[in-house]
This record gives sequence, C-alpha cells and structure tokens, in this order.
Amino acid sequence: MAREYKLRLGDGTVVAVDEQGLRTWAVDGNAMVQAAGSQHWRPLKEVLAEVAASSPRKGPRLDDGIPLIPLKPLDDAPSARAAAASKSGAAGLAGAASGWLARLSGRSSGEAAPAHAGGDASALRLAPDDDQPEVEQLYDEPGVLSVAWLWLRRLVLIGALVVGGVVAVNTWQTWLPVVTQVGLVIFTKVDEYVHPERARKPGAGGEGDRQAQEALREAAVRLPHLSPDTIQLVMSSNAWMVPNPPEVFSRAYAAAKRGAPSLAPGEAEELKTLEGAMLAGLRPAERQRVREYERARLQRATMPSEDSDVAGLFARGATALPAASRARLQALFGKAIAAGLSGGA
Repeated sequence: MAREYKLRLGDGTVVAVDEQGLRTWAVDGNAMVQAAGSQHWRPLKEVLAEVAASSPRKGPRLDDGIPLIPLKPLDDAPSARAAAASKSGAAGLAGAASGWLARLSGRSSGEAAPAHAGGDASALRLAPDDDQPEVEQLYDEPGVLSVAWLWLRRLVLIGALVVGGVVAVNTWQTWLPVVTQVGLVIFTKVDEYVHPERARKPGAGGEGDRQAQEALREAAVRLPHLSPDTIQLVMSSNAWMVPNPPEVFSRAYAAAKRGAPSLAPGEAEELKTLEGAMLAGLRPAERQRVREYERARLQRATMPSEDSDVAGLFARGATALPAASRARLQALFGKAIAAGLSGGA
C-alpha cells in the first residue's frame, strides 16, 4: 500500500497525496510535506529525494511527467490497452480539475478520482487543514490591564463631564452674561456683513438715529445721576447696538470706577462724599444691596436684572439730592467716566 503524506502548497492549501502525488507538485518550491504519523513539516524536494533513494524500482516510470499517448485500436477488436489509456486520461483530467478548484477555493472538496498509470494507484484527496490556527487564535485576547485601562479612561471622561456640568450650573451667573454679550456682538457683525443696508450709520438720519434719541431720553430719565452728555458718551462706546438703560448704567459704573483715580485728589474726595450722600437716602437693606452689587462686580459679570435694580436705587438716591448737589455729582461722574472710557480704549 502506498504511503500517504500531507502536502502543504505554497499558497497554504493542504492536500493528502501519496508518493506519486508528491512528484506531481515538485514544481512548487515552497511546498512542505508531513508524513503520516509525524508532526514535522519538511521541504518537498527533500522528501522526494528521500523517496527516490528508497524506491526499489529501476528504470523510468511510465508517468514521470510523460503524457500517455493513446493507441488507435485495431479494426477487428478494440485494444484493451487503448481502452485503459482512455479511461486513465479521463480520470487524470478529472483529478486535475478537482485540484485546480481546490487551490482556488482553499477548501476540501472530498476525494479525487484515482488515476491509474502502469498499475500504480495515485489519489489526490483534499483534507481539512487541522494544523492551521483559527482566525480567533491569531489575535491576542485583551488582558486584565488593558480592560482596566479602558474603563479608567471612560470613568475619567465621565467624571470630567459631570464636574464641568456642575461648575457650569453653579457659575452660570458669571459666564452667561459674558456669553450673551459676545453672542450679540458676533451675530450683529454677521448681520451687518450679510445685510449692509441694515447697518446703523452714526451721524446719519433715519430709523437708527430715532431709536438712539429715544434710548437717550429714556436713559436720562432712569439715570438722573448722569448728565445727558455723559449718557451719550457711554452709548457711543457701543458701535454695534443701542444699549438699554441697565446696560448704560453698568458701562458707566465700570468706567467711573476705572477713571476715579485719575481725578484730582479734591475732586475724587468730593465725588466719594456726594456718592455717599446719594446712598444715604436709601434704606439700610437697599444700601446693603448696593454693597453686594459692588462686591459681585469684582468677581463676575452682573446680570441685566441686577444692573436694573441697582440703577433704580441710584435714581432714587440722586433724585433726593438737592439740585446743586445732583448737578455737581453729574459733572464729577462725567469726568470720571470719560477718563475711564478713554483709558480702557
């Protein structure tokens, strides 16, 4: 009985062959052979040399690469040899086609038909590749440290998002006015770029000037501690929109705090005295609210509602002052605000 081998071709296909099958694939320089009962793969050429050395047969084999030429049978009786050659040729073609399909698909398609040549039976059978590792085994499974590191990154990301949300909720009074003001500026500039005809032109007549005059009159009524000229100066510092009275108050308050140190020492002291007299007409709780407003401005941007409340308190205190004191307060506030606006430009 012919000895069987496992033949692994250069493209990875594994087939079961005998000695004759080994010779068929001698042209594959990368082929490896595993003998039956062995786990060691050896080069095909080395195994062929070993088989040739141990073969007891002499002389050339009938099918050593030499194709069989069928003979024409005699007229009176068909030749048995020609019939056998025709059958062997058909079986050889079937075996070659089966091997070609096996190489294309890389899968086992069962046993090929035996090819007989000179009394020796050669079989080309496709066998499942038991020695090839499965696809899942080609990749290393994640270790414990990899899984722990992945979850640690997820927890850190979730914790950062939670902390950021808590900070945003607790400090919304600080960042929301700033974001709102920046958003208004950006959207106003975009609208002016897209619709230049809508842009307000300072000094030109039209709807823009009418709105500015109405805003000026309203601010003069609600902010009696400021003169109309000072209000006009503060409003002109905003080139994108007409500010409302609370915003005018907030801008004027900040500019006065910046510009007060630039006043003469006597004027600075007089301004502080008049401001104290203005607040003296308020109730203690209202004066406490003004002090809290001052502290809040040192830490964050104030809300429009806060600006409106304190502006109302300033209006009540300024209205209670004598006309001469109120006029002097307006003049000193005007000088401090002008200095603050010029210094901040």
